[in-house]
Amino acid sequence: MKSLTLIALFFSTLATAQYVPIISQYMFNDVILNPANTGNKEALSLFGSYRAQWVGIPGAPMTQSFVAHSPLRNKSSAVGIQCFSDQIGVDKTTAIFGSYAYRINMPSMRLSFGLSAGVNLIKSSNTQLQVNDQGDGLLTDSPLFIIPDVSFGMALNSKKYFVSFSLPMFLGHKENNGKYRLDHDVKNYNFMLGGGYKLILKNEKTITPSLLLKYKVGGRPQADINVIFDIHKVFDVGFSYRTEEAVIALFKITPGKQFSVMYSFGMPITPISYKQFGSHEIGLEYNFLYPSKSTNPRYLTW
Repeated sequence: MKSLTLIALFFSTLATAQYVPIISQYMFNDVILNPANTGNKEALSLFGSYRAQWVGIPGAPMTQSFVAHSPLRNKSSAVGIQCFSDQIGVDKTTAIFGSYAYRINMPSMRLSFGLSAGVNLIKSSNTQLQVNDQGDGLLTDSPLFIIPDVSFGMALNSKKYFVSFSLPMFLGHKENNGKYRLDHDVKNYNFMLGGGYKLILKNEKTITPSLLLKYKVGGRPQADINVIFDIHKVFDVGFSYRTEEAVIALFKITPGKQFSVMYSFGMPITPISYKQFGSHEIGLEYNFLYPSKSTNPRYLTW
């Protein structure tokens, strides 16, 4: 049975703003945070992941996601589809979004604009709660709520550096007395600004430091400080520090030009750390066509 206290804590946070699923592997699956990166693999690319957060705590978040995207024949446009399912206690959100990116090729870089739109399907299985009063009104499952949402993004990519800005899922929704409604408020926007630089060493190894800044009006800014080391043709390792929240280790194995396996382990640096066994995420990527040698090389775009 789920922990009522923990669920209430999670849900009170999510109910006041738009929902953005927490993932550690956005550096490998950047489309989920910025639709402007749709088609950036220059191939039909499939990416699936599973994340278990704060393992050992009842009702802790579990997230599954799937992304498919590809450039179109004219190369200036790209389309994709994003799906995810997120379970937090007895509250479940399932979403499906379509994305489109318009890409402007320049001599040494590419500027992209992206938009995604779709719906969140939200349902609470309150009958799974363990409460003292079995006649409590909470023991009634909520109806299925269908909430539309939209994301916007821009990205500038070259062979050595990248800059990215996005507003993921900015329409937002709010829960009140068991009912959801759209809650369009700029104060609930998640502004995300990222950038990084690819350093090429003498032995053809690479180091890619990057930074992702997240800000919500009236809240405390948060930063992800990341670095990825290309230590072998088939193996990359990375580290990430999320201010006031967690430290994360990332690993990527690419046995061939088309298939990759990713794993990340995160440990919170908050008081909750001693009550759980970290957050674990595994991802699989497959590109049906070999990436072309265009303005967008094989590097991280977040």
